Amino acid sequence: MDSQIKLYPSLALSLLAIVSLGACFPTEFKVETEQKTSNVMFYPGGDTLEDLLIIDGVNFFGKAQYQIDDPLADIGFRFNDGQRVRAECVQVGKDILGDDECKLYEVYRSDFDLIPEGVRVPRPQIF
Repeated sequence: MDSQIKLYPSLALSLLAIVSLGACFPTEFKVETEQKTSNVMFYPGGDTLEDLLIIDGVNFFGKAQYQIDDPLADIGFRFNDGQRVRAECVQVGKDILGDDECKLYEVYRSDFDLIPEGVRVPRPQIF
């Protein structure tokens, strides 16, 4: 009986670790330019950590800019060095519930070379 009691705390800690790591999945998308295709992963940071973009294995920290209550609003990212990327919705579609959401964004302002103006990016998917 003693061994079963000791097993439960370790099982609980293991489950907690698995659940907390599940929140670490990035949003992934590709950025295609005439020169190349870049793989991009986005990790939201929250209140205490900065947001993170990983572009072809290189980390870029900053703050994502979006309106959580408007699925058709512009999106953006401000890097810690002051560079910015802004994109607007250019294609609307339906989500799983039948509500409007943006399916395709186009970058209309950028001073960040890896994501230039004119690039079209599909709506990032979590999985």
